[in-house]
Amino acid sequence: MKKTKLSCLFLALLMLASCGAPAADEATKDTTAETAAEIETAAETDALEARLAVSDDLGEKDFGGEEYRVMIQERWFGYHNAEELTGDGLNDAIYTRNINVEERFNVKLDLQSMVHDDQAQGLKNCVISGNDEYDLFLGGAVASGDLAVQGLFRNMHELDIDFTKPWYPSDAITNLTVNGKMFLAASDICLSLAANTYCYYFNKNMVADYGLEDPYTVVSEGRWTIDYLMQNIANIYVDANGDGAEANDDIYGFGTEKVNSLPAYFYAFEIDTVELTEDGVNILLDKVEKNIDAVEKLRTLLYSSQGTYKYTGDGAYGSGGDLFVRQQAIFAVSKLGDSASWFRETCEFDYGIIPYPKYTEEQKNYYTVSGGSINASAIPLTAAREELVATVFASLAAESWKVLIPQYYDVVLKFKGARDETSTRMIDLILDGRNLDFEFIYDGFKGYMYDMSDIFKGGTTVPAYVASTQKAVTTYYEGIRKLFYED
Repeated sequence: MKKTKLSCLFLALLMLASCGAPAADEATKDTTAETAAEIETAAETDALEARLAVSDDLGEKDFGGEEYRVMIQERWFGYHNAEELTGDGLNDAIYTRNINVEERFNVKLDLQSMVHDDQAQGLKNCVISGNDEYDLFLGGAVASGDLAVQGLFRNMHELDIDFTKPWYPSDAITNLTVNGKMFLAASDICLSLAANTYCYYFNKNMVADYGLEDPYTVVSEGRWTIDYLMQNIANIYVDANGDGAEANDDIYGFGTEKVNSLPAYFYAFEIDTVELTEDGVNILLDKVEKNIDAVEKLRTLLYSSQGTYKYTGDGAYGSGGDLFVRQQAIFAVSKLGDSASWFRETCEFDYGIIPYPKYTEEQKNYYTVSGGSINASAIPLTAAREELVATVFASLAAESWKVLIPQYYDVVLKFKGARDETSTRMIDLILDGRNLDFEFIYDGFKGYMYDMSDIFKGGTTVPAYVASTQKAVTTYYEGIRKLFYED
């Protein structure tokens, strides 16, 4: 990542060259561009060298060529396995990470790709039979919560792993730890934690055409809130085909699917739904006025605002993005990784990337979450070689942060996906605001995170919804509470 002062200097030079300085000849322009490029390169080099200099404190160990066996969700297997150097930056970074770990500790990585059902059954068979067959489990975060409740994973805080290191997202580690126990962790081993992060996109041309403020400025000044979004897109609607009815070929202020991206708003607005304590389960969703107000605002944004696309059909994921790439929506919700693939390949216009809005301007930071299919890290209950298990896990995480994340984050996302220097700083802001907690990972589609889409459609209030579901949700989370508070 760039150092802030150098990034600002780089931008200042660009502004000086383009609009703030007297007319210059071509030689002067070339020199200015070269100087800016040198500063940019120096910033990147300094940041990378600083990463590499951070010690993992693992020392020197020789495991005699033993295999380190990893169960990996098939969806993200390509982020973990690289057979050889190919010249592709991301592939080569994955290969380098793996070979660095193998050679340093004299181990052999055995990476096994599995679809979820096979992963779950394989883990169950391993634990039930008492066999030490796997050392690390990397499975879908939300689906893995159910496996944790079944008692299939070890408490990772019992192993010799320093979770204060920068390759473990600090907020996620804090919030996934309950009563000193953590069965599923977030770590930079899993690139999906970055690629699957929810964020907003905006069409720069349409922002100008409709006379809106520069979203970058709004975000930077802390004014990017749910109220600001609602006020500015409320009346942006064009009946493009003239049929008098809202349809998918009209133009809107905001396009979004209305299921998978909703949990990110709970984090963006700092809404807690459930609390686990030694004494029991507390339902918080209807106990805080802000929570009720936030849900009502989201209901209005998603289903009552004229400026929002009212797509409600099955398979809703991607509908906002589809509208966006066709230049029929000014703002859209999607994943950060889309900036390096789908949007980069299909958008024939300039777009920007910004975080989810805050609840109010008083809220200090912008927050978000990654999609539930991301890989979470866990240690199978039967993994017996504790020193090997902990050392290689920690080394893979450290090498990912040092070698792999810079390639994906600073190159694939920033220089292929982002279309301007400010976007790169917004990506910093988005990823710094990622969070995970037990409410998200252990929801199991039985809590409030993934079953809230119906309430946004109307027909009930938050208190009424909680009253009708509280008994079932409390019973479900009582099982989660026992995982953390009862041996």
